[in-house]
Amino acid sequence: MQIESICVTSHICGGFEQVSMGRNAETKSLPFLSIVQSTHGSYRIALDDGPALETGEMGVFVAPRARMQHLLHIPDERDGTMSAQWIFLDVEVNRRYRLDDLFLFPTVLPEKYHQDIYVLLRRIAATERLTDRLPDIHRLLCILLEVAMPMKSVPEDVIRLRNYIENHFSHPISTADLANILHCSRAGVFRAFRQSFGNTPGQYITNVRIRHAQLLLQSTDMTVAQIASAVGIPDAAYFSKLFHRLSGCTAGCWREKSRERA
Repeated sequence: MQIESICVTSHICGGFEQVSMGRNAETKSLPFLSIVQSTHGSYRIALDDGPALETGEMGVFVAPRARMQHLLHIPDERDGTMSAQWIFLDVEVNRRYRLDDLFLFPTVLPEKYHQDIYVLLRRIAATERLTDRLPDIHRLLCILLEVAMPMKSVPEDVIRLRNYIENHFSHPISTADLANILHCSRAGVFRAFRQSFGNTPGQYITNVRIRHAQLLLQSTDMTVAQIASAVGIPDAAYFSKLFHRLSGCTAGCWREKSRERA
């Protein structure tokens, strides 16, 4: 597909410096394209059921949105600390597609890009105004596209479903809503979700909501009840049960762990 336009619809950058830690394991899935660099120490990363790869010091891994990230933080053996920096991106291509719907990226980027990415991420984090950040974000995207492989065409109905859910997850979404998008029956909606995503509409929507909740816990000071409402689950007690079941810990524990490395 020819790229006619690229729009960075949102981004979050962060990192941590010289944090003392053991070999900490973490599993998560985010609603953004993640670009993460270990500047001291290393990561071991596996996506979904794929092989585990080690970044090495200064190494960079890329995780498409909604993929399950199985991470191991590996501190430097000399001082037992680790440093890292990252950016989470939502990138729209041709006003219709997400970047990681169209391209397949290496999980661990080649070493020749490490220094350039280090400089770009440092500069993005140090710059306050979005207009000043965008040129470096675009340079980062150029690096990703340089190593990317085009994916097979994504069916239009899958694109419509993903876009609708990503844009409306904070509101009630019914099977009838999805049936109207696909112009099919309720049974057809369930069949489409099984074929495209491997789960039911309810399971898929819940996963999207929990991924966004994880990000809000890490990047904001909103209460758990506020976050539950913001992601479309107004019952805070029910949200807490879902979060614990899908994330493996409570929302408060997730926030504490993510803040320790922020």
